[in-house]
Amino acid sequence: MLSAWWLFVLCFGLAMGGAHLFLRYVTFEYSARAVLLIKDAGRSGNISAESILLAETGIGGGKNMDNEIQILKSLTLMERVVERLKLNIQYFRPGNFKETELYMDSPFLLDSFSLAENNYFGVNYFVELEDYESFLLKESEDDEGLRCFFNIPFETDYGRFTIILNPEVAVVKGLHRMKVSTVETAAMKYKFGLQVERIGHQSASSVLNLSILDPVSQKASDIINVLIEVYNEEEIKDENKVLYNTLFFIDNRVASLVNELDSVEGGIQRYKSSNEIISENASSSMSYTLGEIRSAVQRISSFEIQENLLQSLEKFLLENQSTSEFELIPANLIAESPVLAGLVNKFNELVVQNKQLSRTVSEKHPTRISMEEQMLDIQKLILETIRNLQTSLKIPLEEIERNIQELRSSMGRIPGIEKSLIEKMRTQAVKEKLFLFLLQKREETALAEAVTAAKTRTVDRARAAKFAVYPKPKMVRILSGVLGLLVPFIIIFILSLFETKVDSEEVIKQLTSIPILGRIAQDKSGKNMVVKHGSRTAVNEMFRLLRTNLNFINHNKKNQIIMLTSSVSGEGKTFIAINLGMTLALSDKKVVLLGMDLRKPKLASYLGVSQEKGISNYLIGQSAIEDIVHQHQDNSNLFYITCGALAPNPGELILSSRMETMIKELSAKFDYVLIDTPPIGLVSDALQLRSFVDNTLIVVRQNVTRKVMIKHLENMVSKKELEKASIIFNGVKQGKSYYGYGGYYYGKNQGYYVEED
Repeated sequence: MLSAWWLFVLCFGLAMGGAHLFLRYVTFEYSARAVLLIKDAGRSGNISAESILLAETGIGGGKNMDNEIQILKSLTLMERVVERLKLNIQYFRPGNFKETELYMDSPFLLDSFSLAENNYFGVNYFVELEDYESFLLKESEDDEGLRCFFNIPFETDYGRFTIILNPEVAVVKGLHRMKVSTVETAAMKYKFGLQVERIGHQSASSVLNLSILDPVSQKASDIINVLIEVYNEEEIKDENKVLYNTLFFIDNRVASLVNELDSVEGGIQRYKSSNEIISENASSSMSYTLGEIRSAVQRISSFEIQENLLQSLEKFLLENQSTSEFELIPANLIAESPVLAGLVNKFNELVVQNKQLSRTVSEKHPTRISMEEQMLDIQKLILETIRNLQTSLKIPLEEIERNIQELRSSMGRIPGIEKSLIEKMRTQAVKEKLFLFLLQKREETALAEAVTAAKTRTVDRARAAKFAVYPKPKMVRILSGVLGLLVPFIIIFILSLFETKVDSEEVIKQLTSIPILGRIAQDKSGKNMVVKHGSRTAVNEMFRLLRTNLNFINHNKKNQIIMLTSSVSGEGKTFIAINLGMTLALSDKKVVLLGMDLRKPKLASYLGVSQEKGISNYLIGQSAIEDIVHQHQDNSNLFYITCGALAPNPGELILSSRMETMIKELSAKFDYVLIDTPPIGLVSDALQLRSFVDNTLIVVRQNVTRKVMIKHLENMVSKKELEKASIIFNGVKQGKSYYGYGGYYYGKNQGYYVEED
């Protein structure tokens, strides 16, 4: 992680720069919210329907909160809001980086317009203001434009428009954009942005939270507040539909009764005048009989009133059955029959619910179909109940008529004039009572209409927000900074999971139990021989430390045979062998280097000498040991034997008896015999020499040696195929591992190392 600090700095800088650009170009969103209480008690206030009307009206009861939420989110209500606020017309002022919606601050306004019939998606125009009289209308910013004048209609391919100046905003010269869309399109946009949620317990709470997001804070609050107003207006309209229908029915009946009363009263007046009747009693001696007759007449009047009302309701229902729509039944005219009044109230309640439901669902919705079937059943039941009541009224009427006939038979002495007058006055009494009854109900219904209020209360009105809810600048910068640091961390972590090569000593220690004898720093000079007498560079000091560790594990043994190998080619075993040999030679030890890589020799090229005669020549008997041993020109204690001619059978040559003889002769003449062998992971040459050596030094190069090769070496150690092995960690970069003995870090600036040109 520390070695990739530049990646953290780069990603952090890019993330913060991206956050700055994002906040500069993004459109900020403002939230407006209102809290609305849906009253479950029916009507608001202390005056209830029962205290106003003598009979139930069928209005009231609690509301289904799910239905109210769907009504608030309906497209119909949002279209009313769009029309009232003219939200289908938007004005923008383009800027250097983003455009700003003006809402009510536009210097010009679209006064009236009519889009073409085939224009379903609206239109965009650029309006360039120059003065207070005219403007240029453009379809694009680079368009030459059409010269138009304020307050004068103009036509284009998209429709007819009239633009006026806003008297409250001064003209700002420059380019503006005007977007005109259909009411349905604009309403659909805001409908999907509206959120209506219940606050509190879902089954008990009747408080709703209405919220919406918009780039203009004032517009967001206006949408919520106007939506509540439209919702309340529609609710009051629905509540008053029953009352409107009742008033219409009563007014028709009152108008008819007025004409009937005028006719009856005029007939009585003319009858009395023509017959010179001054009082109602023609014979004082028949007062008792007349009293009985009057009592019977009053009873008949009462029953006839009920019969008249039943006939009116029956006629009303039969007329409604011929239409496809359900109309509300006047519910406050049947006070004598609680059963009929209950059925009418239930029918009216279903009619109101069905009209509300029709705003949100189609005619084929299962709930609506079920409700209409239920209304048909109740309507049939009401008709049947009316017919039963009419039948039940005939029995007492027939009984009273028989009593009257008996009384009439006893009034044979009463003049025929008195009989006719009584009949006319009976008709007048019936009409008067019915007329007064309807007038009373009309006043009660009008009073109920006057006190009808919305069953809601706005707990909190929507207010224009001062701060944007999206995006939050502080949060964007924090998240960008965290992301800028987290991304490089994840990248490095993932790369480390898929890293197949050794990059630190910790990895070596995790993969194998073979000890690390020394560490050699990466040399950037490009030279093969870097160890020099008196040099204090880091590489020289590390080879000296390797020499010390080598003597320590061999207990300062006088003659040591050391084999150097690696897992694959290119890990620097020849480089380690040459410089380790020079380091040992500088300590007054006689050292000989053997280039035993008979397949791909590198020792001669690293030393800059020819390899005409070497080990292969000796092993096949062409040369003596003295002929192949050469002294290094820079140090008299350092000798080398090159590979010699390439042999077709290097494996067999190593197994020959002359190989053992050569090793013994060299061991007797030199303090150290360093054998540079082929990679142990590719061929078996190194394993064939393991019986001759005291130590095996395996070169592992940072970011070159694969982890699987380290596991292979560990497997060989566990099977006893490789013994007395140690690892030399080569090519270590500063910051990746530690330079020094025992894990102590000796940096370049600590004064222990000297860099040379």
